[in-house]
Amino acid sequence: MKVQVTTGSRLHFGLICSSPEAGWQFGGIGLMLREPAWSLSVRRNSSSEDQITGGRETTDRTQEFLSFLRQNESVPTVDITFHQEVPFHTGLGGGTQLGLALAAAAELISGRSDCHDPWRLAQLAHRAERSAVGTAGFRTGGFLIDRGQSATVPEHERVQRVPVPEDWRFLLIRPVAAQGLSGDRERQFFNRRLQMPSHLVTQLVDEIETTMIPAIQSVNFDVFSASLQKYGDAVGTFYASEQGDIFAHPAIRHVVRHLRSQGIFGAAQSSWGPGICVPASSQEHAESIAQMVPPSVDGTTIITSIAEPLNTGASVRFTAPESRSLL
Repeated sequence: MKVQVTTGSRLHFGLICSSPEAGWQFGGIGLMLREPAWSLSVRRNSSSEDQITGGRETTDRTQEFLSFLRQNESVPTVDITFHQEVPFHTGLGGGTQLGLALAAAAELISGRSDCHDPWRLAQLAHRAERSAVGTAGFRTGGFLIDRGQSATVPEHERVQRVPVPEDWRFLLIRPVAAQGLSGDRERQFFNRRLQMPSHLVTQLVDEIETTMIPAIQSVNFDVFSASLQKYGDAVGTFYASEQGDIFAHPAIRHVVRHLRSQGIFGAAQSSWGPGICVPASSQEHAESIAQMVPPSVDGTTIITSIAEPLNTGASVRFTAPESRSLL
């Protein structure tokens, strides 16, 4: 029996660090993309060790997730082959999507057949410590509005989904071989329990609810791109002291200034970056913007790709001897 899992990747445009009383604690907005994607196949093996075929960092993270899963559930030794991978710590939520994919596959391989609840999968994989965007997105895709941790709202009800217009595209622009804040340094930042000024929280929430959501629902691209830029710049001011600026990488700051000088709006950093997203109204629009992005800045190579929105959840299915979709 083999399980095939394919996920998208996740953009997150900045956590709202509010108080539990004010709401939106660790809330925010994000969306799911069709690519970069995780594509992996998992099957039982008869040896005493897992066999993992993938990149070095992917292999290390996979072994870590398998260890987490086995702390709570019985999981047999497995062969795992990666066909597509998502780069880690670049703003694409690769760790969460990989952890959930492995948890779902492990449930099926182990005969439990419960891969539908992303919140349980996240618990098994030690994910969703703060944001729920990637967890909800694994199940539903789309544009996600996370209203944050709450003592009164169940975890599985904190995220609202809005489908993204299928014609829209998202340029992903990042410096090669650079990574954003993660791990212990990220935990130390949030463990300081820093809170945004109340006026900033109000500004961000108003932008989401009165401008951004209606723009997506009415397919008003110009309003959406302007709103995304406004949100990204505003939330970025809170994190600038830790990452050096609204945009974490100097080369990306140069790219954003250049694009805005050419009348291209909407650039926003995803998570701690260093990658950014620039929305486009169509494939042709995206290709025209991509031509404006320099291949390098001050010796730093810039990687640019065009991604489609993903309005469905991850695919988790048996490929042998059965062929039925489970998620």
